[in-house]
Amino acid sequence: MRGLNRGSSISDRLNEEVLPYNDWLRSMQCSSKKYLKVGSFLPAQDKLLRQVYDGLKSNQKVISFTAPPASGKTHVIVLVAYHLFKKGIQTCIVTPNNELRTEFQKELLEINNDAKVTIPIESINTYRKRRNQFDFVLMDEAHNLRSAIELDPSLVKSFHFEEGDSLFEYLTLGMDAQKKYVTKELNIETASDILKEMEKTAFCKDAQYLQKKLSQWRAFLVVFKKVCTLKFLLADPRKRSILPHGRLFLFSATRLDEEELAFYCDIKPEILQIIGEKETAFIPKANVQYRFLNCDTDLHKLENVCTLLNAFSLPTLIILNNNVNCLTWANELAKKFSDRVVCIESGQMYSKRTKVFEEFTKGTNKILVTASAVYWEGLTIKNLNLLVIPNNPFPQPTILEMAQGKHPEYQKIANRRLIQGIGRIGRIPSEKGICLLLFKPSSVFRFFRATSLDEVISLMKGWL
Repeated sequence: MRGLNRGSSISDRLNEEVLPYNDWLRSMQCSSKKYLKVGSFLPAQDKLLRQVYDGLKSNQKVISFTAPPASGKTHVIVLVAYHLFKKGIQTCIVTPNNELRTEFQKELLEINNDAKVTIPIESINTYRKRRNQFDFVLMDEAHNLRSAIELDPSLVKSFHFEEGDSLFEYLTLGMDAQKKYVTKELNIETASDILKEMEKTAFCKDAQYLQKKLSQWRAFLVVFKKVCTLKFLLADPRKRSILPHGRLFLFSATRLDEEELAFYCDIKPEILQIIGEKETAFIPKANVQYRFLNCDTDLHKLENVCTLLNAFSLPTLIILNNNVNCLTWANELAKKFSDRVVCIESGQMYSKRTKVFEEFTKGTNKILVTASAVYWEGLTIKNLNLLVIPNNPFPQPTILEMAQGKHPEYQKIANRRLIQGIGRIGRIPSEKGICLLLFKPSSVFRFFRATSLDEVISLMKGWL
């Protein structure tokens, strides 16, 4: 496939060749097996296609489009990528993680074309290394860009400690014992002292690497109750850039934040246009029942879940707020449901994570226990009937909030994370599911109804 002449304007090339809208839309319809099968696009797809068409004819380098979950934007992205591919434009589809790459590879099969379509589909981390090769980039799930960058170990190095660890005691020394939540940026002298202590532990290699290049990193500390997280961010924003040689279209389920895009991705406001509604509140899905069961203790939570899993052999996702809880739940559940339980730990390598996830999706009654951020946000899990969240999420503020010296409220951060978690179920409208919290959520989640274990059992019998 030929690329554009690097001295020419991509917008000029597109403006010369983009058909009148009705003709362009007809070409999209003819390229879509789904359209040819049912005779129409979804209303949200029609709206998004019109916005993309207008975007193609503009001169803006970066445009962000907003489309709600389950609106069919994956198919729209594939159609637009195919449209550009046919013009000989070096085009790439980008996803925040490797799991979503598989979904796009399947969606490419819905293109009505005799020849093989060879459009690169990259994870964000892989794409960043060769972004200058592309004239046009279509990035899905862009609302997860921040998380994808914060989870990239080449950009952000994270260390977790719990009460009882020597480093936990060192990091929290002198802090107010009554203050359960602390976030702050560390100066270079303090960060250096901490790294010297880390060199005495299993983190020695990482600590020595950071110590040698400490002027290139910014350090942040988060302490919540008995858990402490230390983060180092590569300071130069150009190293975090996601800008291609040409143009970038971002597709998001929620309206993107201009400050976050500038801080994390080096996308300045003057090259950015954001299209879409400003309202980003979570909208409950009609195919999901939302309930909470207020349990007193961790043991009570585990007992209730065991009762449900014993009564129903359904695909179940249990997402925990930290890796210690994840391993505890996985071990306890394996004692009773050894042939059904699979576990994905935080920070697990993609190859191993994929193998475990495939085992989960191939079974009809598997139980996936995880604390991985990948499964808190962004991933579509087909045929998922039951989602259980035992505890309120760990209140992890963004690095941007810490860098700005803000003191975000614990509940606000926990709510933001919980919204992402409960969105894992019911992403396919035809699939019914139940989302069960084992704690009472804040008033933001008033659509959750209080329930009892017997009521949950009755609901599962009648709804699923």
